[in-house]
Amino acid sequence: MAATHPGKAPYEQYCGACHAPNGEGIAGGQFPPLAKSEWVGGKPERIIEIVLHGLQGPLEVDGKKFNLVMPPHKDSLTDKQIADIISYVRSSWGHRHSPVNAQQIAAMRKATAKQSDMWKAPDLLKKYPIEKAPPIRDLLSYTHLGAFDSLSALRKSKAINAEEEKDGLLSLKHAALGKASADNFGLVWTGWIEAPTDGKYTFTFDTDDGGALSINGKEIIKRDRVGPAGKPSKASVKLKKGRNDLRVEFFELTGEEVIALSWSGPGVKNQALSESKPARGGSGGNSIPIVAPSGEATIYRNFIAGTDPRGIGVGYSEGVNLAFSADSMSVDLLWKGAFIDGGRHWTGRGQGFEPPAGESVVTLNRGPAFAILDSQTTAWPGSADPKFKPAFKGYRLSDRQQPTFLYHFGPLAVSDTPLPKADGSGLTRTLIVEVPSPGSADQQAYFRVLSGGQVEALDPQSFSFNGELKVMVTESSLPPFTRDNELLVPLPLTPGKHKVIIDYTWN
Repeated sequence: MAATHPGKAPYEQYCGACHAPNGEGIAGGQFPPLAKSEWVGGKPERIIEIVLHGLQGPLEVDGKKFNLVMPPHKDSLTDKQIADIISYVRSSWGHRHSPVNAQQIAAMRKATAKQSDMWKAPDLLKKYPIEKAPPIRDLLSYTHLGAFDSLSALRKSKAINAEEEKDGLLSLKHAALGKASADNFGLVWTGWIEAPTDGKYTFTFDTDDGGALSINGKEIIKRDRVGPAGKPSKASVKLKKGRNDLRVEFFELTGEEVIALSWSGPGVKNQALSESKPARGGSGGNSIPIVAPSGEATIYRNFIAGTDPRGIGVGYSEGVNLAFSADSMSVDLLWKGAFIDGGRHWTGRGQGFEPPAGESVVTLNRGPAFAILDSQTTAWPGSADPKFKPAFKGYRLSDRQQPTFLYHFGPLAVSDTPLPKADGSGLTRTLIVEVPSPGSADQQAYFRVLSGGQVEALDPQSFSFNGELKVMVTESSLPPFTRDNELLVPLPLTPGKHKVIIDYTWN
């Protein structure tokens, strides 16, 4: 015998004349739908009173107006029948509200025994106001503990607890659970938002330090860096009317902690999805966008979030940007769109690190770019070997103000020329490595192209990095290889010049 919902039979028997099996009102559209009715949720007392004592006159359901008479059933239905019907309605057609039982119905009968007239909507709403749906439905937060400096580090950790966020807003109130300080933690939120109609919606996201936003399983904003808030990221996406799943990731290393998210679109006007709202302006002072002249590059030498204190930012007019570390001789960051805002450092005392102003920020590598390894399985050093110490020698500018970085690693002399693609889709980087004399027979030098993310080999020369970039080693003396989360290119220590060309393209 097939199992049935205990409330389905009485619902069909007593409500079938007015409502279809899918919860929509029938009888010529005279009756409002139950499927999307805000009257169904919230405290169960309201719907219990409607069934017991009836409802008449004008009311609004799901944005539409109705004028009707819903007769009372206090004398025609038992407590159990009423409980079964209400429980069925509160758990069907997308509703996820708590059931009711016969004891609740009996208690309400007794408490409202003097109610002789049918309810009118305004009077009933004064007694039982309809609660507004939270901005994010079914919101859960998961706390992670650790010194996270990247999304990949956060994603490798496990949550230590989960909390239900009943107000439906992203909040840091559960941050650093059980810790004395508000550093070294991460939070992940899951829930869903309801789009009023099909259309294009824009999300504004700000963090200190980093984070990511995914809608319906697709990451649309990634802020994979350590740095301050104040320069929000924006992304637009097409959504279907109704439920759209949301996932937000956030990590805080040290210093201030900020998470701010809002959205706008058809029927939604800049609605906050977090307790804090994204900043409108730049970096806590006057906004001074730095823009490269047409056909040229511009250089920004100051504190850039996501790279070392001796970071050098380069913005190309093609809409491609990078941050080079003059400490580790590594291209640490790559992003597209707007370059950087000089307001923080060019106004007042100019303290703090300024994040990239554009989108699709990718952390390519942190730490020494070159090393001598005993074998291909030897771990990459956390700091440079004193015998293979990096030394920055400045940069040479082309007639288009595009830099070639000059540096040494021990005896190796390197010229490193990054150039944007004309269509702004990526960057081509040419390294000339000069070896003055033969190295030891048992030594091998390596250039680390990528680290700290998921590296997947597409073919012997092409690689995917975190699903964001396609990286091709188009020229090298020895073939590149991957290990763990790294892409390495071996460099022969034979005297002479050796060329390595790397092509970076956003997916």
